Amino acid sequence: MKKKSVNNISAEVLAAFLDGNATAQESKEIINALTEDAELRELLHISQSVDAELGIAPQECEFIPMTAMAATCNEENYCCLECEKYILRKLNIEFDEERLLQNAIRNGWQKEDGTALHNVGRHLDSKGLVVTRQYNALIKDIASALDENKCVMVAVDGGELLGNRADETVEDLLIGQIPDHTVVVLAFDKKSNTITLFDPNSSNAEDTYQIEQFKDAWNDSKNYLVTITSNSMKTYTPKPTDLSDVELTEDLNELREAIAENAHDVWALERQAQGWTYGPQRDDVKKENPCMIPYSQLPDSEKKFDREMAMNTLKLIKKLGYDIVKRAK
Repeated sequence: MKKKSVNNISAEVLAAFLDGNATAQESKEIINALTEDAELRELLHISQSVDAELGIAPQECEFIPMTAMAATCNEENYCCLECEKYILRKLNIEFDEERLLQNAIRNGWQKEDGTALHNVGRHLDSKGLVVTRQYNALIKDIASALDENKCVMVAVDGGELLGNRADETVEDLLIGQIPDHTVVVLAFDKKSNTITLFDPNSSNAEDTYQIEQFKDAWNDSKNYLVTITSNSMKTYTPKPTDLSDVELTEDLNELREAIAENAHDVWALERQAQGWTYGPQRDDVKKENPCMIPYSQLPDSEKKFDREMAMNTLKLIKKLGYDIVKRAK
């Protein structure tokens, strides 16, 4: 008995596609069908979820797209730059457009394919503005920033914000959630459940969207939020990246200790160059510090800081989607 087909695609062909064994023609037919068939998209999503639960597909930590490019702007990939120029004008800060672009290219903030998310707001940094960046933000964080008269930029999937949601769902299923656009948030209306944006891709001065449509597009950047203010911050609330879902392998744990020891040596060398020496108690006048000794002689209470720094650095590298591979001998 032939297995049930979906959209004239047999279960055998779909299974081959999921295993990476479908022919080029079969893959093309499935991708075309996915854009039109919600049932097929749901089936593919369920299959991928089941594979992950059974351990057939690797379960990694949730990656943060820090190096993803905000790029879809008039074929020149300047959407981030346009958003930052919009904010500078709003804050009445003068700038030279050509010099701004040249500065971005010289510093590596602006690439041919756009601006990496971790570089969003660098022009504003250089103008002396207070810029904060965070992932996994909430709508209430946007609302709070706007209430405090801060400027707000977010990274989104431009296609999900403006285009065919079926196509974008297929993209998310096949290659993952990828942000590719930057917009400025102008207002959030809780009563109407809408959000108003400045979009450099739009010919309108502003565009308003239902909050659910915006959230679908914003989720692809892991809810990346950049806030900007010209006021000095009286209170600072650090919001480091959540690394609780990242696990280190045994070899990386060993690497952690090597990094911790080297970090201590770098610190000690800098202090030594500044005239610090060993002393039984810290004395800022005499420049004496009890930690001016080899790492192996430090008490565990002092090693803890270096170890945590090293461990969090390794975890962050994995969180950003990188692999650390030991070179073959």
